Amino acid sequence: MADDDALAPTDPLIPPIGAVPPTLRLFRVNWVASTVRSPSGIPLLPAEFVARQGRTVRIVDVREPDELIGPLGHIPGSDWIPHAEAPGLVDRVSRDTPVILVSRGGERAGDLAKELEARGLRFVAALEGGMVAWKNLGFGTSRDPEILERKNRLRSTEPPPQNDEALTTERIERHIGDPGAVRFLKLAALLLHGRMSCVDGRDDSGVLGTPGGDGGEFLVLLGAIERVTGKQFTAAEVRALLARRLDTFGRFYIHTDVHAANAFIAAMRSDRRLDAVLASVNETLEWRRFFISPPPEVRDIVLEHLLQPAHMGCGHIRMMWQECETYGVRPELPRMFLHAFMHLRWNGATEAEFQPLAGGHEERGVLRVFLADPLEPFTNVPLVSPSCEGTQMFVCHPQVMSYLRTQLVRFAQLQHALVPKVSEDVLRATVEEMADAQMTATLHRLAKGLPVFDATFGTGRMVDVVQAGTID
Repeated sequence: MADDDALAPTDPLIPPIGAVPPTLRLFRVNWVASTVRSPSGIPLLPAEFVARQGRTVRIVDVREPDELIGPLGHIPGSDWIPHAEAPGLVDRVSRDTPVILVSRGGERAGDLAKELEARGLRFVAALEGGMVAWKNLGFGTSRDPEILERKNRLRSTEPPPQNDEALTTERIERHIGDPGAVRFLKLAALLLHGRMSCVDGRDDSGVLGTPGGDGGEFLVLLGAIERVTGKQFTAAEVRALLARRLDTFGRFYIHTDVHAANAFIAAMRSDRRLDAVLASVNETLEWRRFFISPPPEVRDIVLEHLLQPAHMGCGHIRMMWQECETYGVRPELPRMFLHAFMHLRWNGATEAEFQPLAGGHEERGVLRVFLADPLEPFTNVPLVSPSCEGTQMFVCHPQVMSYLRTQLVRFAQLQHALVPKVSEDVLRATVEEMADAQMTATLHRLAKGLPVFDATFGTGRMVDVVQAGTID
């Protein structure tokens, strides 16, 4: 791949190349970092990555008509171009258009992705495992024959221009009614391999939102246990409990942002103890590799710089760290948690995600997502993109998160060597009380005066949106 704006570095000592917006530049880096290669060189992207992508990605199904409406169905929002005609894509899209090709098991799409890449498309990959993997992982599908009427017709993937106008129910209804912006995941699959993202509006991908993501919820659990039992966790106990959490529920998400990452990088650049290991680290992907696994001999030095509030790009976790009385946790807990998280990640815990977000906060509203029916393991939960028609919004899923907190409380009660015995009802009530108070504190700081909208998904994925007040 060419060394140009697609891989523009986040290191502040090297200026960005070109005029590509930060969110698009970061998306391209995430695409490259997430792509794996088969032994024969086929570019592949996992279903979890594909499911989170919104309108900027073109998903092209290359199967036959009977397959699109057959037992496996198709991914809502995808285009249909039969395999024999799909090589013509190279003349219909720009070379920088992100294209994901889909077939039954990935073989037809894989061969085609390799061909299109060789012919000049720079961001093309096959869905790893195809529709079989997509459905087996619990992501939503459709058998709507309407897709057959759109043969060879490509929908627009141009991102809407920045729109600073106020959010309205009509704009949100159009956004969440777009299958290219919202995808669905079964609740049981979320417990096995999903993850909770932050409410942060800078995330262009489809999210299940809660303040601080999985990291914020884990800290709420630790704080609630300490409040109810009087216990104070040690650093070793936090690390052990986090490791068990990863083993039990899988993927675990926290985020930073480019601004905090740049400050972190600048601090490390000024530390002469790191000169030797950073001498060859310049471009964004090189920094990604460095952050995934720094040389063992400098990890303690890296942590000295990382474990500073100014170097944490998640506002919720940073405020929890700096305003411990308001958030109801000991100031040591966020620090011990981040220390444990990074060590587990550096020692090979690939399910521990540390995702950078680009740009600044420009949210124009708060969206709360609900399901009309009681939650069951088979409930389809919407992954909603916070990027709504060129406007950011905070996105949270209070109903889903309450269900998952119950699972976390039950998980904690089984960790007998680490967690004192406590009433499940008392602990669950304390977790909910603390989570609500922390949500209020964070939104009061980041979203004061913004309108709140409630979106309720019902049968057949019909959705009702109402304005429910403002953040006082």
